[in-house]
Amino acid sequence: MSNRLKLQDGKTLTLASLGGALEFYDFIVFLTFAPFLQTLFFPSDSPLLSSIMTYLTYAVAYFVRPLSGVIMAHFGDLIGRKKMFMLSLFLMAIPTLLIGLLPTYEQIGYAAPVLLLIMRLLQGIALGGEVPSAHVFVTEHVPQNRIGLANSMIASGLTFGVVIGHFAAYLIYTNFSNDQILSFAWRYPFICGGVLGLIAVYLRRYLRETPVFLEMKKRKELIDMPIKEVLKSYKPATMISILATWLLTTGVVLVVLAPNLMKSDIFKIDPEFVSKIAILATVMNMVGSIIAGIVSDKLGIRKTVVIYSILLADTSYAFFNSLGSGDHTTIGFLYSLAALFLGLVACVPIIIIKLFPANIRLSGIGFSYNIGNALFAGLTTFTVPVIAEHVNPMFIADYILFLCAVYQLLPRQKIHEVLCLITISDNKAQ
Repeated sequence: MSNRLKLQDGKTLTLASLGGALEFYDFIVFLTFAPFLQTLFFPSDSPLLSSIMTYLTYAVAYFVRPLSGVIMAHFGDLIGRKKMFMLSLFLMAIPTLLIGLLPTYEQIGYAAPVLLLIMRLLQGIALGGEVPSAHVFVTEHVPQNRIGLANSMIASGLTFGVVIGHFAAYLIYTNFSNDQILSFAWRYPFICGGVLGLIAVYLRRYLRETPVFLEMKKRKELIDMPIKEVLKSYKPATMISILATWLLTTGVVLVVLAPNLMKSDIFKIDPEFVSKIAILATVMNMVGSIIAGIVSDKLGIRKTVVIYSILLADTSYAFFNSLGSGDHTTIGFLYSLAALFLGLVACVPIIIIKLFPANIRLSGIGFSYNIGNALFAGLTTFTVPVIAEHVNPMFIADYILFLCAVYQLLPRQKIHEVLCLITISDNKAQ
């Protein structure tokens, strides 16, 4: 196999990134318009209670992901990566479209928040299989010495969803008044996201099944109950993967929750300015993710994690400290710099993908990735913004510092030895 990426590899990476982009697009759109959704679906005399119910509705999607991830990964290991890859995106696009068409509390009462909750649950079911499938799909298509670059491009594709999400928010905020957004304009981003998702499903028809899966199927190496094998024989790999997935929440709190904090009553930074620098920051994160993937292929994952986590800790803390100054230039510069080093999150799938052999790879990643998201990402999106807005505005900065410290543990020798042992087993399986 050639050590260079071919044109077909580029097409595969592009189409594989579309689903993750839609996931993060919806992520941004929901949280950006959370104040409007709060008013429309959760009216209450208590702003705190309304805020909690809104963020809890969003976070609930993470709690159904482990079950859906296991089920979809199971069939992905048995009948093929491509089929599950298309199904997950289809199941994600439809609820996104329907959220944009939902009646509000004023129109149908308590049925409105219930329907919104159901849509979020359906999105969670779909997302359980989307991102793990994307990383497995590209890993099994590209040369082994380009795994870092391939997976970082998937990570940058996720961030691209953030870019278009912020861009959609910017267009809404600049072209409509608050009353117009509250009345009808909040629906447009969700409807557009659903339509884009359906287009992406159609385009994925042109993807090819991975050579690794086809070879396993030919040799009859497929396992009837891959999740059983994961839980029985790969406990250390599963625990490392869950821990690594927790660290992905640094991206959530910095790229997604920080703009909301800037626009809050604490700092009162102009929403239009926040939307502009958020777009710039997410573009920088895309660049940083790709650079991290290239560096990991050259220097190894251990050195990459150490360097990036130190730089992220320094720049993110400086950024949050700058918010009180009100200096737009300083805030924009530090936010962009922190987002560049947030490319660190691209290292997480590079670590996880090597921990499981090919015949149980999707089940192993699907289970651990979604358990990690349910335990940590869901709780993060629910608790961190509430604490930051109502208790301590520097809480997000402290949270990122803590996670950067945890990052330092991942490349330590003991974990590295486990990684190497399982990578050897992986190579034998293939």
